[in-house]
Amino acid sequence: MDKLEHTAGVEAMPLALDAAVPRAIRNVAYWDEYAPWYKLWLEHTDYHRGIKDLLARIAQPGWRVLDIGGGSGVLALPLIRSGTEVTVVEPSAVMRGFFQAEMARLGLAAVRVIAAPWEDVRPAGVSGFDLALASNSLHLTRIGAARALQRIFEARPFHILVVSETEIPFRPGASDRPGYDSAASGSFRAENSFSYHSVEEALRHLDLKVRHEQDHPSREDFIKSLVFKAGHFVHERSTTVRWLHLRRKTD
Repeated sequence: MDKLEHTAGVEAMPLALDAAVPRAIRNVAYWDEYAPWYKLWLEHTDYHRGIKDLLARIAQPGWRVLDIGGGSGVLALPLIRSGTEVTVVEPSAVMRGFFQAEMARLGLAAVRVIAAPWEDVRPAGVSGFDLALASNSLHLTRIGAARALQRIFEARPFHILVVSETEIPFRPGASDRPGYDSAASGSFRAENSFSYHSVEEALRHLDLKVRHEQDHPSREDFIKSLVFKAGHFVHERSTTVRWLHLRRKTD
């Protein structure tokens, strides 16, 4: 991972451009279909290392943590093992299945899992958390990142950590977002490559992107981009990950 960039007391961050997010990938059915590909990606990437480092600095043992869009538990699992009490919000049944299978494999006790999209969760029903975590999830809601973040404010956690490859829609002092100050923010480059066991498997993944109107190279360019490494066909890429840590003002 490249060096972490860090800034205290950020002044403002622009609103997310949710119109750039394909409508299809805001649906739970998409993530049920995509979950096996996500699992394959997790097995061959170090994408989340920087986010885990952030959580290790922010979250304290004994804290109650709300993981919004927790997927297969890539962040929830290390939080649980560090001694926090995690509640996961995850609407995809396949993602929840992967998470619960890994919990069982590790011998961890079951945690509360809310099987609903974040936009359908009542903020009053998830109040009192020490930390609300949203990693690459708010812009994928049907209501968009700004309104999804507003629902976190309404739940009133003491700390909020938002991580995203898109801009994070927070403006300090805005009348519709009272009660929180920027504790810190920053960005880092993350390895985001995808590894496949065969060219045929890679092309099946490309077909999924085409069907769901996601950004994708042409079939010919995609095949040319694959590099054979350590027994896998790798589509090499990296991305900039942004993060924002908010702290609730003293009541």
